[in-house]
Order: sequence, then structure tokens, then C-alpha cells
Amino acid sequence: MNKKEVLKGNGTYNKNYKNVKTPKFIDDHFFDPMDIAQVKYEMLKEVERDGATITDAADNYGFSRTAYYNIKEAFSAQGIRGLIPEKPGPKNPHKLTRERQKRIDELVADNPGIGSSEIAELLNQESAIHISRRTVERYRAKKKL
Repeated sequence: MNKKEVLKGNGTYNKNYKNVKTPKFIDDHFFDPMDIAQVKYEMLKEVERDGATITDAADNYGFSRTAYYNIKEAFSAQGIRGLIPEKPGPKNPHKLTRERQKRIDELVADNPGIGSSEIAELLNQESAIHISRRTVERYRAKKKL
């Protein structure tokens, strides 16, 4: 397995590595522009320790000024862990909210033989947000309802 595959596997691959223009990442093999955590850390270090301007550092490392401030805040709050990108995608259910989960629990408790299709139909009548029968089935399987 090569380094690129390793970085992709652990979520630290910098897909914009070609935007890194700082000489140390071009000239020194120790510095890898494909390693997003290393790129972010070195950018922060260049501003804090070496006195580079935020605009120049962000540009040289392939980020915007806004991204620089977000990276700095994440690093201040979480240390090195804050330099590793979070996994993409929703973090919480956006259709099957806690309230709707509670409603499914109530419907099952009040009607022990109710099917997932019926539950989905009732939920869809109560709200403009459509929930499929399969979503209800997955929730019931997870909860063992």
C-alpha cells in the first residue's frame, strides 16, 4: 500500500495538494503536500513562529484566509486531532429526528401489530417531510421494535 492510499484510508489525504506552493513542501521529501494534517500544521507554524502573514501563509499552503482561521480554531480547541478533517456527510438524522423517533415508539406501543408502511404513512400525514417505509424499518430493526 502506498502513502497516498494510506492517507486516503485514514482521512488525511489532501486532494488539493497541487495548491501547496511553499518551498519546503516542494524541495524537501520529508514534507508531503498530500498529508493535509502536516500541511495545516506547517501553515499554522509559519504564521505563529515565523511571522508570516495569514494571507501569504494561507495562499502558499492552498487555503483561504477563512479556512486558516477555522484551522487555527480547531487546532486550539482539539490539538493535532483538530487538523484531521471530519468525515463528510450528515452527522445526525435530518428526517428521522428524535421527535419522529419518539412518535414511532408511541405508535408501536399503542398499536403492537402496526406495520412500517402504516407508520410511514401516518408520519407523512403529520409532517411535510417524507419518510419512507424503509427508513421506518431500519429504525425499528435498530431499536428491535
